[in-house]
Amino acid sequence: MNNDKITPFQLGCLCFAFMSGFSTLYLLEAKLILHDVWIADITAMLATIVLLKLLVYIQHQFPTKNLSDIIVTLLGKWLGKSVLCFYLIGMTGLGILSLRSISLFYTTAILPNTSPNLIMLLVILVTTYAAYLGLSTISRATLMILPFFTVAMLVICAFIFQDVERNPFLPQFQHPVPLIAYSALVSFGFPFGKTAVFCFLFSETTNQKKLSKSCNIATVFSCAYLLISTYLAFGCLGENMFKTSSFPFFSAIQLVKFGEYIERIEIIIIGIWTILTLFEIIIVQYAFVKIVGRLFTVKNLSSFYLPVGAIFFAVAATSFINPAKLVAYDLTILPFAIIVPSILIPLCLICIIWFRKLGTKTTT
Repeated sequence: MNNDKITPFQLGCLCFAFMSGFSTLYLLEAKLILHDVWIADITAMLATIVLLKLLVYIQHQFPTKNLSDIIVTLLGKWLGKSVLCFYLIGMTGLGILSLRSISLFYTTAILPNTSPNLIMLLVILVTTYAAYLGLSTISRATLMILPFFTVAMLVICAFIFQDVERNPFLPQFQHPVPLIAYSALVSFGFPFGKTAVFCFLFSETTNQKKLSKSCNIATVFSCAYLLISTYLAFGCLGENMFKTSSFPFFSAIQLVKFGEYIERIEIIIIGIWTILTLFEIIIVQYAFVKIVGRLFTVKNLSSFYLPVGAIFFAVAATSFINPAKLVAYDLTILPFAIIVPSILIPLCLICIIWFRKLGTKTTT
């Protein structure tokens, strides 16, 4: 297992892949407020940038420690470990949502006669082995796939743009402020807020001074990708079809045809989407094992990856069997469930650090 540290650039690429995997799958916030979706996405992006700055600040106070150790140091042994258990539950939820999203998409659009459990089992076998190989190997794989993703998306977007007759984001400001704020919360829950998982990887970078810059750039690019995809899907399908389609951007891509012989170009995009989503599950599993190692004070974590993968598969196989419940969870529960691990806990850690510094200055 490779435990080499990664560069901030590699971390930024991982962060982009983590956020952009299936971020365009449902486009739930766009279905809520249609023309005003850009406000919600940009608001969620700005909130994520602030969140990352707070997390990087916490890491800079303890540059040699992982966030797991920082939490235990600041909150004490028992409370700190309880918070880490809470993070484990949240990461399990993220992994399950990703697994179920992949299986739902494949069984709906591509392989209707295939068992969802079989698809999830194949995915979890791949992600478990990838997490076992280590962060350095994962980051190199990301660097290899992102150029293909960029070229494919540019080509697809150029062809879809031909079918956009007018600006789908007009007219603007057609919805009340509370609904726009709720849509921003939905966008923060998926995909932006889940980047809090990356705070457990900050200690494994070679230059922590560039953490904020690399993560912020990845967040901005992820928001741009989400907005462009929404713009093209909305403009190509129209308001009614966009709201009724289960996978709007995929439906828009299906309209793209290159001549007489290359018609199913969306298969290439599906493959790239799947790989990026795999990175999301891999990172969650990797961080999960790191936290488990801190809870049980174990240095050699090689034997933990397979049991953790088995736990993810077992929980996913018994959760969200009804696809409607999966979408309902993303729309109603996830936006609020992510507030505690992504916002409240980092703010508590910041307050403790500031009070400690204030107390030290007063004593001096």
